[in-house]
Amino acid sequence: MAYWDRRDAVQSALARQGWRGWLLMDFQGSNPLLWQVLGRGPEGGHLTRRTFLWIPAGGAARGPEGAGSAAGAAGDGVVLLPHAIEGRALSDPRWTVRTYSDGASLRAALTDLGIAGGTVAMEYSPLGELPYVSRVDGGTLDLVRSLGAEVVSSADLLQAAIAQWDARQVAQHERAAQLVDGVKNEAFAFAGQRVRAGAAVDEYEVARRIQDRFVALGMATAYFPTVAVGPNSANPHYEPVAGRSRPIGRDEWLLIDLWARLDEPGAPFADVTWVAWTGPSPVPERIRHVFEVVRHGRDLALTRLAAAAAAGTAPQGWEIDRAVRDYIAGAGYGPYFTHRTGHNLGPQELHGSAGVCLDDFETHDVRRVVPGVAFSVEPGVYLAGEAGAALAGGTPFGVRLELNAVMTATGPEVYTPVQREIITLG
Repeated sequence: MAYWDRRDAVQSALARQGWRGWLLMDFQGSNPLLWQVLGRGPEGGHLTRRTFLWIPAGGAARGPEGAGSAAGAAGDGVVLLPHAIEGRALSDPRWTVRTYSDGASLRAALTDLGIAGGTVAMEYSPLGELPYVSRVDGGTLDLVRSLGAEVVSSADLLQAAIAQWDARQVAQHERAAQLVDGVKNEAFAFAGQRVRAGAAVDEYEVARRIQDRFVALGMATAYFPTVAVGPNSANPHYEPVAGRSRPIGRDEWLLIDLWARLDEPGAPFADVTWVAWTGPSPVPERIRHVFEVVRHGRDLALTRLAAAAAAGTAPQGWEIDRAVRDYIAGAGYGPYFTHRTGHNLGPQELHGSAGVCLDDFETHDVRRVVPGVAFSVEPGVYLAGEAGAALAGGTPFGVRLELNAVMTATGPEVYTPVQREIITLG
């Protein structure tokens, strides 16, 4: 998705707020969101200087004299403003290319966009509250403000322009979810077979098999999957390392978090976390209890989203996280839920920047959960440290249950399989 696919939604948001327009800036990769909004990058050249993108409200850029310019004939007044030596690589009939050469001409070119006296949206977040969209440096904000513009956050515009999936991306995600689930099942089965046979197996070997299966399936991924046994499962971002991984033995707790996408342009990830007990003894009651608390918290997020859709409302991301967090705190595990309830899933981004997260912990996400946005739902309880280990019965462990949801007008649609019972391998 790009601005051109979602023009009406972006223009409606600009008009509703009464903003003059949307000004994006990238410098040597500082703001990849600009290129996602534009729908393409440079061709036949590379960029080393600042590039600005101007999307005016109402589809008409103001010219040097303040009147509507000829830019309106190309791309509804959209203007791309690169350095003069780099403009040729960005030529396109959908927008007008204007250039600058030095500091003075850059200030003049920005002034000529007609930003003075108006409110301009940029990739900025007051107090850094939403770091996912806070991509513009403080000096550039100073520059734009010095030219007479008030700067506000473009967070809602980004969500409207590039975070809402189309039907093709939903289908890509659904297929990825099926493949990821199959790899997950194979990983648990492999670990279980080794444990039952009394053969050596460790976290890294299982994680390596997961990665190799994704390659064999032609899928793209990022980072290394989490395969965490016993105390390591109490580390939310644990990553096994060759030669230093924990063996997987009998009567142990095993958490696997894995993610991949189809290797196609714009394809989104499927990202899930499941847990298992290696056996042969029954699952300890203390683990089963925490599993049920986390499972209920996960399902509560979906229930709240479904109820909001039925009422015709769109909750803000923080509200869903707060409901889940309050429930887990009420169960006595508040200090051990140490991350947000869910992250955005963006096109080709595991942790999407442009769309809402379910978060009132790491940030206070005020973006709304609107149809088309996708996100993980993954509450967790991590009983680590002295106090956590005491609750865990002496041995630290963690439980996280993750699924992915795509919001629709009738509620969240879940394409990843949902874990409702603890897998037993022995």
